[in-house]
Amino acid sequence: MPANVAALVMKAEPGAELTCRAHNYPFEHAGSPQERGVISYYAEQTLAQATTVAAWLQRIEALSSADFHGGRLPWFYQLSLQLLGHAASRLPGEPVKAEVEQR
Repeated sequence: MPANVAALVMKAEPGAELTCRAHNYPFEHAGSPQERGVISYYAEQTLAQATTVAAWLQRIEALSSADFHGGRLPWFYQLSLQLLGHAASRLPGEPVKAEVEQR
């Protein structure tokens, strides 16, 4: 990775890198299911509260894990992401506080 670059990417088993695929899932939104990319759904839900790429990944993993354990995300759609580059890379902007987001 070039300096000052970080990325969240899907993990793949050795030799299976070319078969790694992202999936869509019908997430509940405003009372009805809407087809969304699983990675982008969790990335969007957690980005506003993160300050670094590592913190963002931790939030994505925590939310998707909670949905899995709560029966809202089938095992097949569980995320397997990894961070490439500098984990402490800061994200642009300032994190949104949870109280503000609930309004």
